Amino acid sequence: MSEDLQRVANLAALDPALAERLSAPLPATRVGRDAHGAPTWTRFRNPRPLDDSEAMAQVTSLGDGDAPVVLIGLGSGDRLAWLLAHTQRVVYAWDLDAGIWDHVLRHHELTAALQAGRLVPLFGPDLLHVQLPAQTLRCVHPTFAAAYVDAVALLDHRGPVALVVQGELFVDDVAEALREAGFRVFRWDVAHLSRREHDHILRTSGAALAVCINTQEGLAEVLALHRVPLVVWEVDPNTSGPAVVHGPSDRVHVFTYRARNVPELRRAGYRHVHPLPLAANPGRFDAAPTPPTVPIAFVGASMAQSAQRMRGELRARFGATPQVLAKLERVLDLQRQDASRWRVPELLESLTPGLRARIRRDHAGLDLALMLGEISAAEKRLTWLAHLGGVGLHVWGDPGWSLAQSHGVVWEGWADHFVDLPRIYATAAIHVDVPRLYQQDAVAMRIFDVLAAGGFLLAEHSPELVALFRPGVELETYRSPQELVDKARFYLGQPELRRTVAAAGRARVLADHTIGHRLATMLGTLGLSAPASPGPSGPRSP
Repeated sequence: MSEDLQRVANLAALDPALAERLSAPLPATRVGRDAHGAPTWTRFRNPRPLDDSEAMAQVTSLGDGDAPVVLIGLGSGDRLAWLLAHTQRVVYAWDLDAGIWDHVLRHHELTAALQAGRLVPLFGPDLLHVQLPAQTLRCVHPTFAAAYVDAVALLDHRGPVALVVQGELFVDDVAEALREAGFRVFRWDVAHLSRREHDHILRTSGAALAVCINTQEGLAEVLALHRVPLVVWEVDPNTSGPAVVHGPSDRVHVFTYRARNVPELRRAGYRHVHPLPLAANPGRFDAAPTPPTVPIAFVGASMAQSAQRMRGELRARFGATPQVLAKLERVLDLQRQDASRWRVPELLESLTPGLRARIRRDHAGLDLALMLGEISAAEKRLTWLAHLGGVGLHVWGDPGWSLAQSHGVVWEGWADHFVDLPRIYATAAIHVDVPRLYQQDAVAMRIFDVLAAGGFLLAEHSPELVALFRPGVELETYRSPQELVDKARFYLGQPELRRTVAAAGRARVLADHTIGHRLATMLGTLGLSAPASPGPSGPRSP
């Protein structure tokens, strides 16, 4: 039978309401094919094989007992097919991804098991409501265990539900903090579900709140229709500005890592905006003392490619008016003369009065100052860190870092946020932070993470940084490239002092700056209290 006919036959055997949900058109799918045509599934950026090779032993070792089985994550469906073919167990099969369900329906004959009641299919929020027999065995797909960690807590019908909008940075950490606070977390994959499924989730989940990292178009509006409160934590810059709210935002609270962003967010329609620093999840890091393997480390973007892209956009936008391009270049020249403070907005208004406001108005919030800021920030980061080339700097990030190799900087290639960062933060004598020039007032995620990992940090001085940490006690600061080099040389020769400062920095993070602390602030602002019963922490994202 062809894949399409198999899918049609399986859908016909499903409950009509579920069949309708699973057959609704998707805006995008995480299921794809590799170069050899084998199926893949992409949670973040890198596709992984969609197969059950690691998972088969999990079910083949069960034998032919009577206890039902719930499969958390379907993978390729081979595990499910084996259970149905080789045992008489009732199988509850759940996945949160419509694309995976589509793959399973196309590649496995399930109609007989569905008609006999031996297969109970579950999709998305169905797991919130299903009542499993007490003796049900739980089998979480091992290959994608981090993607399904929230599902285990969903099976416990105690505690309120929090919708967490799927994404990358900070999302897993916030979900973990919510679970530890006693919430049942449902991952809401807004980019890969049908409109019908979004409506079904909001109608049936009974969510107490929704949480999103950074603003997203249309999110506040759809949640307002269902009267679900929304918490947005803005954690990084966006050259296009925040998503605009077209409607009431009484139930939306935005927490921003930069106090300066508060007016802009309010102009975008958000009534309740609160400054809130970033934080760390100490559980990601092993703070056990480790002998340094590199003298100095920096992990992050060179921003060279972003700067090049911004230059291209400026040429495309103002190519017909060379006098404007010349003035914008003059703004960059004047900014280069003092990279210790952010001057582009005032220079832009002085040399091109009204241009920034006009571009924002006519081009959906596009911020000309931030476009120039990316160029200036890339130049500063590359130039200032190049001074450390002769002192032993190793950098992890994009290929733009190859521009600094001629100065003695060692480019180590990409670093995965979830796997490589904890290792790097544990194995450098000194970690350096050079913030983006246009957000020197923001305390970067890198600072909290390095300190949470027990690393010694040398960061650019700012009033916002010293309001959170004590220089010389919990970290060290610098104000110029020369001071950066001088202090790096000094502390390389002071291992005991580094260890003392690093230990104090970690203690400060644990006491005041974890994601759990920030979540408590958010819930308190909304007038919500955390449930008493903590959920499982589970595996972290690979």
